[in-house]
Amino acid sequence: MNSQDSRPVVVGFDGSDRATTAVEWAARAAERGQAPLVVVCASNHIQFVPDAGVGLWTPEEAHQASLATAERGAEVARATASGLAVRTASSLASGAAALEKHSVGARLVVVGNSGHGRVAGVLLGSTAFHVATHARCPVVLVPGAADLPLPGPGAGVVVATDGSESGAKAVEQAAELAAHYGAPLRVLTVWQRPAQDRYARPPAGLGSPAEAEEAVRTASARVAESAVQAATQAQPDLTVTSALAEGRAAEAIARESADAALLVVGARGRGDLASLLLGSTSRAVLHLATVPVLIVR
Repeated sequence: MNSQDSRPVVVGFDGSDRATTAVEWAARAAERGQAPLVVVCASNHIQFVPDAGVGLWTPEEAHQASLATAERGAEVARATASGLAVRTASSLASGAAALEKHSVGARLVVVGNSGHGRVAGVLLGSTAFHVATHARCPVVLVPGAADLPLPGPGAGVVVATDGSESGAKAVEQAAELAAHYGAPLRVLTVWQRPAQDRYARPPAGLGSPAEAEEAVRTASARVAESAVQAATQAQPDLTVTSALAEGRAAEAIARESADAALLVVGARGRGDLASLLLGSTSRAVLHLATVPVLIVR
């Protein structure tokens, strides 16, 4: 993060353990980037507007309750990073809507990830998914594990790319972040064995299944080489390496980034429709990753 950038880091807090972990990570990131931190708590009372009309709750009471929760998050942030400029904000809307609103003008939004699993749309919380899909700035989803390190000399950044425009943006952002934190950068590309028909014939134009596999591997290696060159040109002093993994994209990315401090992915890849705000691979990575994931648009 650019220390000359005065935009805040925004983090959602609802009092849960995963939100506490997210606040701790966001506070350290804001401190390292010399940015202020905004802790947001949303009461989700908008859907209960008729109840307000009969006196079951008032907007002022709801705001005060949310601010009290947000202040608990702010206390966690101040304990994590003493001297950090922290303020709180409340909303009557849902957490998803509140964080999307605060993403306008933010440099980063941080959200706690509710869990990991293979069932899409179940273990990734609705707030995290919505923010990752609709935020107007980069988003980091933080898993529930404690003591997650920030990137640094001994804690690298991994960026996954498929050569798409979104992947190229992810490489650019990852290189900038790695250089800022003094962390090594590893460029990851994934290849998968080409499908064969029932007669084990290779794709049209290729002589054998082995030739088809080599063609896919070579193409992925070229993507990685190009990404390494782009990162090195943008950040000449950065240590950049590459890795080539085989398997399903999301599973391979999650596996190969397990030792990283941060995983960076683009919001969309080559195989995703332009109308989708968050591509299928990126979405699956959010379910499977065990490290903080930065979504770049």
